Amino acid sequence: MKKIIASTILAIASTGAVAAPMTMIDQGANFDYQTLSTDLYTSPWDSIDYSTFDFNTATGWSNGNAAFGNRPGDYTTYWAADTDLALQTEFDFSGVASDLTLNVASDNGFVIFLNGTKIAQENDEGYTSYWEYTLNIDPSLLLQGSNSIQVLAEDHGVLTFFDMKLSSSNVVASVPEPATITLLAAGLIGLSRIRRNKNG
Repeated sequence: MKKIIASTILAIASTGAVAAPMTMIDQGANFDYQTLSTDLYTSPWDSIDYSTFDFNTATGWSNGNAAFGNRPGDYTTYWAADTDLALQTEFDFSGVASDLTLNVASDNGFVIFLNGTKIAQENDEGYTSYWEYTLNIDPSLLLQGSNSIQVLAEDHGVLTFFDMKLSSSNVVASVPEPATITLLAAGLIGLSRIRRNKNG
C-alpha cells in the first residue's frame, strides 16, 4: 500500500509539468472598448505610450467581439471610419511559456500593451492578409494569474479593421506547490489507515 501511495503522489506531481501550446487571446476575442475623443495619428503617432490614455480610470466602456471594422461581412463589432478606439481585455495564465507570439490584423494602426508594457506599435495603409503582423513577444512579461491586454487602434480613412491573437507554442504548466502535495499525501495515508481498520 505504501508503494502505491508513493507512486500515486509522484504521478500527480509529475502531471503538473506537461508542456502544451496555449492561446491566451484568440481571434474574435471579447473586449471592452470605447471611441477616443483624441486623434492618435496626429498625437504624434511615434510619441504614444501607456500614459496616452488612462485605461485604469476611464468609464463608459461598451463590450463587443473582434473583429472591429466597417466593411460589410468582415467585422463583428462596428468601428466607424476616421475614429480611434481604446480596447482592453484580461486573461488568466499559469505556468512558464518558452515563447509568445502576437498576431495582428489592422487598418490602419495599433499600439498594444501587455500588463502596461508596450509590446507592439505599427501603422500602415490597409492590410494585405488577415495576420499581416506576426511579432515575437518577451514571454517574461506574462504574470502568474490575471494579465491585461490594452490596445489603442487608429484609423485615418475609409476602412477600419482590428483583430488580434496572443499565443505560445510551448507552456509548461505549474507544478503543484509542496504544501499541496503534502496535504495530498496526508489524505491518501489517512484513507489507507481507514481501509486497514475496516479490514481488521
